[in-house]
Amino acid sequence: MAEQRKFLRLPVESRIFIELESPLVGRAGTGRLAACKTLNISRGGLQVSLADEVTVGAILQICVELPGTSRPLYLAGEVRWCRPAETQPAPLYTAGFKLLNAGNSDIDRWVELIAGMEE
Repeated sequence: MAEQRKFLRLPVESRIFIELESPLVGRAGTGRLAACKTLNISRGGLQVSLADEVTVGAILQICVELPGTSRPLYLAGEVRWCRPAETQPAPLYTAGFKLLNAGNSDIDRWVELIAGMEE
């Protein structure tokens, strides 16, 4: 099966936080967050290692701390795949996210930063 990748994958390891569950409506707080790390990134997505299984098709909020940036990027991503990691016991899963062009996200800044890394 031929890969259908649109963008170059960069082997960048950075810390990210994924909101697995949103807070209840009308309640302050962050819900349930998972601390993870990226395995590779591209203009259109990222691959992460994480301890929690995520549901394919879920749209999740992602906070990425890229090396060399002064502030984190807030993104929305769709889980495209999730499978047990080859390096058991930890992390337990690897997952691929397609980044979405969501309002109030940092997707434009993300694309600009990744384009600069590709040069």
